[in-house]
Amino acid sequence: MQGSIIKNTIQLDKEAREKIAELKKEKENLDKKVKAESIELQKSYDQENLKIVKERKTAYQDEIKARQEKEKSTYDQTLNNIQKQYKKNRDKWVTDIYQACVKS
Repeated sequence: MQGSIIKNTIQLDKEAREKIAELKKEKENLDKKVKAESIELQKSYDQENLKIVKERKTAYQDEIKARQEKEKSTYDQTLNNIQKQYKKNRDKWVTDIYQACVKS
């Protein structure tokens, strides 16, 4: 009877050690898998961020270009109006300035 108890205890200890060894291997595999998935997630996250940054950069560049064109158009129109006003009133202004200087 004692022999069978000792055999059973040894057998149970052996089985427990085997299960522990299997669990350790499974844990190592899980750690490797988690690490690999973490790397993949980081790559995916980085790629998504890069895509978003490029899209926003393009949108901002388009907005800047549109604003520049609008401001250039406004500038050209204002310049054109000033030049027309100058051509129209140039002689009068010269006469007025001359008269103001002569009267002083």
